[in-house]
Amino acid sequence: MKIDINVDMGESFGRYVLGDDEALMPYVTSANIATCFHAGDPLVLERTIKWAKKYGVAIGAHIGLPDRQGFGRRQMDISVEELRSDMLYQLGAMDAFLKLQGLKMQHVKPHGILYRMVGEQEKYIDTFLNTIEEYNKDLYIMLHTGCEALKRAEKRGLKTAPEVLIDLGYDENGNWMLERVKKARSPEEVADRAVKVAKEGKIDTIDGKLIDVNGCTVCIHGDSPNATMVATAVRESLENSGVTVTNLNGYFGQT
Repeated sequence: MKIDINVDMGESFGRYVLGDDEALMPYVTSANIATCFHAGDPLVLERTIKWAKKYGVAIGAHIGLPDRQGFGRRQMDISVEELRSDMLYQLGAMDAFLKLQGLKMQHVKPHGILYRMVGEQEKYIDTFLNTIEEYNKDLYIMLHTGCEALKRAEKRGLKTAPEVLIDLGYDENGNWMLERVKKARSPEEVADRAVKVAKEGKIDTIDGKLIDVNGCTVCIHGDSPNATMVATAVRESLENSGVTVTNLNGYFGQT
């Protein structure tokens, strides 16, 4: 039994601090680092990459919409041409910092409402996949398990990393509930969900039912008020339950 723990981070801006990214690093295996569109700035991006290197955490680009005030969680009617160019801009920026650290990007994960747009909305799915395939087809595509974009990516032979968002609510149809502002959740509750995902492939819904999920990675949001406590509990509970915690390359047996 293996699982990856991914966390959204690098979302501070200037003197405004959001989340304790370095404190999270020892407990996670993949970092989704903001690429300065929905949050973050170049100094924060470089600093977070250096922390990930220090703690041996794999790095992914957390691409978003150009909407800092709305934290990338408000729908924007961008064109497919804008989506492509915005993605390339963000991926290229991160790769510049990674190059100087002697690191490679592991995955791409959309942020906020962009996650739903490229994962589910017909207008954007193929442009999203085309851009990743054109830029670097070795990148894992991290999206919600079972979404349309992942299904098409698998058919194309692209690398996919289906995730389960263990600190968000799910409805009975397996849809996760977007929160404009992250709320604190019980660390024990989130940890129990992580273990159930890893060992049983199930998660509880907002109405108390259990549904099937198939994910290789579980997500914790770094902007929640008690993210470090949650990450600590999740890591300890998984390891105490006999689950190996590893990044995506380790999960899929890649070096």
